[in-house]
Amino acid sequence: MISSVREYFNTGKRSLYLFIIPITLYLILFFLYPVLYQLYVSFFDFSLGSAKTFVGLNNYVLMARDEQFLHSLVTTAIFVVSAVSAELILGLGTALLLNYESKIMNVIRTVILIPTVFTPLVAGLVWKALYNPDLGVISYYLRVLGIPIGRGLTVERSTALFSVILVDIWEWTPLIVIIILAGLKSLPKEPYEAGAIDGASSSQLFRYVTLPLLRPTIIVAVLIRSMDALKIFDIIWAITGGGPGTATTVANLRIFQVGVQQLRVGYASALSNVLLVMSVLVGVFFIHVLYSEKYGGVR
Repeated sequence: MISSVREYFNTGKRSLYLFIIPITLYLILFFLYPVLYQLYVSFFDFSLGSAKTFVGLNNYVLMARDEQFLHSLVTTAIFVVSAVSAELILGLGTALLLNYESKIMNVIRTVILIPTVFTPLVAGLVWKALYNPDLGVISYYLRVLGIPIGRGLTVERSTALFSVILVDIWEWTPLIVIIILAGLKSLPKEPYEAGAIDGASSSQLFRYVTLPLLRPTIIVAVLIRSMDALKIFDIIWAITGGGPGTATTVANLRIFQVGVQQLRVGYASALSNVLLVMSVLVGVFFIHVLYSEKYGGVR
């Protein structure tokens, strides 16, 4: 009997290894190795077609004097905060409106996901056509309404960043809606029944019951979108290419310019490492907040 039990667990271990080994190899090959190699290259003055020259932390020192990269970090921060905040507000409001069971609601929930089906590059190209100063539908109706747009929304420095933020909001608000809607569906009914018995109004139930219970879901939604927004590239590349000037040049676009267009791989790796650290810090912050809410504070 003992041998049978031992054989059973040995078989279970072999099955477990069959699942773990491929995943481990995948992570090492496609995540760990690229990250370590990128870190290694960042300590070299390395351009494609030339030999590596070790420069230590010189690339990171140079970064501190790179006004274009520093400006791109500020632009990225404005983009992330503006887009994610708007998506959260619109997503929460829309999820509350869709939190009813009916045939029409099932259709609306399906239709609302259509923007997320588009790849960001395709979405950017479509909106670029809509924003076209001469032939774009949006530009035409704004002029009909008497709203001044200058040479065009994506051509003027004052409106270019807002224009690409609007596209991101259009594409990814449905994701926030679905996440929050799933959270709403999982909320227990007992607190609402108790609140109704005590005479609580709808606004009081929302403020004191729905929001506190929904807070972990909201934090996860904001975490997912913030991490993704930090990596924004496709939409901006398709619509403005980073222009006019550097008005919409975010960090990823600056890294692309340095690494792909200028072929300065070593310096681009250093810039990428900074963006990676920023992403990790954002993730750690939201996870800290999430577990603080769940367990009443992280020890």
